[in-house]
Amino acid sequence: MAEMTRRDVLKVAAAGAVAALPGLPHKAQAQTTQKRELVVAQGGDIAFFDPHMSTSSNDIRISFNLYDNLTSRRPDGKLAPGLATEWKLQGQTTWAFKLRSGVKWHNGDTFSSADVKFSIDRSLDTGLKGNRVNTVLTTVDRVETPDPGTVLVHTKKPDPLLPARLGFYGGQVIPRKYVEAVGPDTFNQKPIGTGPVRFVSWTKDDKIVLEANPDYWGGRVDFDRLVVRALPEMAPRVAALLKGEVDLITQVPPDQGERIKANASTAVSGALYGGLYVLAVNSKRPPLDNPLVKQALSLAVDRGAIVKELWRGRGIVPNSMIAKGDNHFDASLPPLAFNPGEAKDRLKKAGYKGEEIILETTAGYLAGDKPMAEAVQAMWRDIGVNAKVEVFEYSVRAQRIRDKSFKGLWWSDPTSTLRDPDGMMWRLLGPGGSQDYWRHPEFDELGNAARFSVDEKFRADAYQKMTRIFLEHFPWIPVIQPYEDYGLQKYVEWTPDPLQQLEIRRFNFKFRRA
Repeated sequence: MAEMTRRDVLKVAAAGAVAALPGLPHKAQAQTTQKRELVVAQGGDIAFFDPHMSTSSNDIRISFNLYDNLTSRRPDGKLAPGLATEWKLQGQTTWAFKLRSGVKWHNGDTFSSADVKFSIDRSLDTGLKGNRVNTVLTTVDRVETPDPGTVLVHTKKPDPLLPARLGFYGGQVIPRKYVEAVGPDTFNQKPIGTGPVRFVSWTKDDKIVLEANPDYWGGRVDFDRLVVRALPEMAPRVAALLKGEVDLITQVPPDQGERIKANASTAVSGALYGGLYVLAVNSKRPPLDNPLVKQALSLAVDRGAIVKELWRGRGIVPNSMIAKGDNHFDASLPPLAFNPGEAKDRLKKAGYKGEEIILETTAGYLAGDKPMAEAVQAMWRDIGVNAKVEVFEYSVRAQRIRDKSFKGLWWSDPTSTLRDPDGMMWRLLGPGGSQDYWRHPEFDELGNAARFSVDEKFRADAYQKMTRIFLEHFPWIPVIQPYEDYGLQKYVEWTPDPLQQLEIRRFNFKFRRA
């Protein structure tokens, strides 16, 4: 049988998920009783409850509800008070945070500045086995606690982004007394935070059960229990929503979104993702150590077709490693080019001899990850690349992140935690970052200088130069900036966040009741 063309793959991928769904009754159902349990289904199980051990989207959907930060990034992009009620800069390198009083940990202990210092120090601890966030707060020099309600964070150089850094992962606050008493393993198995929900149980590869924190400082949430189910395949996830078995599902691709919107009792809510879907590259592995090969791979990807066919227009083609909506996004740059003829020329110049290039993908960790992988494989084969897709489980992906053992390219969904390049591209690709598979001296020098500068013009110039280097070496191959869509029952009122954390608090969630 002749190999399918990339167009065939796109058509099959776009149609396949819909065909996989069984016919289901479309029942319109008003929420007439007082619903007290919120059931969410996401594309995989968690790997860690410990917020310092993971930055994956499946994990942060849980951790951002178990724990709080000093500051909080709201869905509108603004920074709001969290465990800190106010903050101000003292001099050039000291940020003073006034802490919220009366906050309790889930076990009844009192929250204080000692917990904040412990959490920041632990976040920075490069000796902590499995620490995935130790590059987030590296501008911090030391933390002082003059009293239980005050924290002074001293930075190595001026850092205007510090309050924003503390508002996302790396800045989640954990209980010093409890962690020191039980150790990291027990803390990860029986987590305690200050957040709106508290841990009840976890059945691996099945579900997590959480309950409302009755004493939450931000007000009790509008449910008694939160159940998060792991449903990796999209068809069962959508089917569960349409049958009314779950209230909210994550990572809805556009073809399924149309089906959900056509159902009388369900709807779709979404936001342009504050980040990108990229193919991260192990640039240490031949032939991916050759920039010309990576340039060819990028030029061979018809991103416009992926956006149109697989995403039904629910996404945009990136122009660099900086997401639209971020500070220093350069709107003057054209979308990343599709030019298969030029791609073939660069492969020839690179001396490519048909070496196998492996694209590793999950099936449901990202919306449309496996269909996109198959489409990209067909596009690469069109230019003569010996491309192979390998599908692996989420747990294997998590292990390879920890071991830095990917075979070639893999899907990643870098989140712009600060809505600034420093919080996405530099955090992951910088020296020591979780995707540190490539180094370039000028890129490193510029990135380090930009993060400490209070001169936004200097920062803009630095990121423009870094972009030129990036587009030559492609440590990532950006594919799409998608809309992150969620399916929900119409009785659920919830505002999605561009940064994937599925925050469920009183200010942005309630059940609509008849």
